[in-house]
Amino acid sequence: MTRCTLFLILIFISDVRASVKDEVETVEVTEGTTVTLRTHLTGIKSDDMIRWTFGTTDTRIAQLVNSGTLTDYEERFGDRLQLDTQTGSLTISNIRSTDSGVYKVQIISKEISSKHFSVTVYATVPVPSITPRSSESRTDLKSSSRRCSVVCSVRNAYKVTLSWHNGSDLHSISDSGNSTLSLPLDFEHGDNNTYSCVAANPVSNQTVYLNTTCTQFYSSKGGYRFVLWLIPVLILLLLVLVATYLLCRKKKVPKNRQEET
Repeated sequence: MTRCTLFLILIFISDVRASVKDEVETVEVTEGTTVTLRTHLTGIKSDDMIRWTFGTTDTRIAQLVNSGTLTDYEERFGDRLQLDTQTGSLTISNIRSTDSGVYKVQIISKEISSKHFSVTVYATVPVPSITPRSSESRTDLKSSSRRCSVVCSVRNAYKVTLSWHNGSDLHSISDSGNSTLSLPLDFEHGDNNTYSCVAANPVSNQTVYLNTTCTQFYSSKGGYRFVLWLIPVLILLLLVLVATYLLCRKKKVPKNRQEET
């Protein structure tokens, strides 16, 4: 049986038992980048054959036969695949989250070998945001203590770890399947330390810093809610004073005119 015939048979048989060397390599990349799945071959002979498949169903996506390449088997990849005729390595450009999965290469030379790549594509981590923490959620704080309470949040947190740092890792939380991660931080009024909130996944990270002067985050006995209702009260009081002044002045003017007469 010739090698070409054997290769055609392997197209329909995904589990090759004879003379198989099976290796698995984990690849983690950022969405939108270009990644190359390397066979680590130094050179391919003219009669060597290579076949790339994708997914649990071993869908054929590229192959090399007699030094000729084909990469248009699967529409989902379009023209984003490139097969190296010298090494058999497969390059995927503008990789997408939907490209995550298992890639398998079968190499037929003097012996048959295969290698698996477990590819995971991550989106770039969004920049986290720091906002004041509502008084209702601060049940652990005494109302008389002069403390600040903030929360760091990040959206679209797929396999993201969110953590507070102050020279060292203070505390952290990992993705639990929710679309948003939130991590609170409490610190004393007048704390001059520098805190940073870091959102990270296996391929990228984003950091924001907290100004701990506590002026914009200060909360005590009502905190932010107290400030919110105090402002309109002050405005109303000012209006009452102005109205009283104008009324008194209006009554005083006729009296002065009567005395002059």
